[in-house]
Amino acid sequence: MNDTNHEEPSTVQRLVRLFLKGLATIIPIALTLLIVLWLAGLAEDGVGFLIKLLLPESWYVRGMGLVGGIALVIGIGLLSQVWLFRKLIDMGESVLDRMPLVKSVFRATKDFVDYFSSEDGNRFGQAVMVRHPDLKIGLMGFVTREDFSDLPFGEEGEVAVYLPLSYQVAGYTIFVPREWLEPIDLPFEESVRLMLTATMSRRTARPK
Repeated sequence: MNDTNHEEPSTVQRLVRLFLKGLATIIPIALTLLIVLWLAGLAEDGVGFLIKLLLPESWYVRGMGLVGGIALVIGIGLLSQVWLFRKLIDMGESVLDRMPLVKSVFRATKDFVDYFSSEDGNRFGQAVMVRHPDLKIGLMGFVTREDFSDLPFGEEGEVAVYLPLSYQVAGYTIFVPREWLEPIDLPFEESVRLMLTATMSRRTARPK
């Protein structure tokens, strides 16, 4: 007679597992759709309200606010390349940059957006593993700065590495010798996804 320690899962356990698998499938899609719909709703309500002020109400068709919001952002992007418009934007930014408390939030937000919207792809494309020579551990992060000539800190041969915390919009910036870094051969987006999900996300299949 053979004794086994493994019991077949009950019907309830199978249903619970299927339910959890269903949640794991639905939640990422649902959250993405909610964020997209929320942004679309902001554009529809905000820009749509302005369009209603300019056009007869009978002419307005739902969706014009969203299209108008997209066109407005593209237009601002085009105008930002014009010297006069750029000067006006700089004047507005300089006002915000002088306001107590507001300037801290403004600078942090602007630097963060500028960093990720930079056309220089190499600026944030280096994901690395930080390995201390005396410790058998590795920390995943990405290089944010290699030149400290314009700052009152940072030594020659050091680099700044940002270590994001899993499932949080936060992290640590450490300054380590360049030789501690081990480049990770992964696209930037995939590296960040692995860091933010504690490496639980699956790798995206690369095209052959």
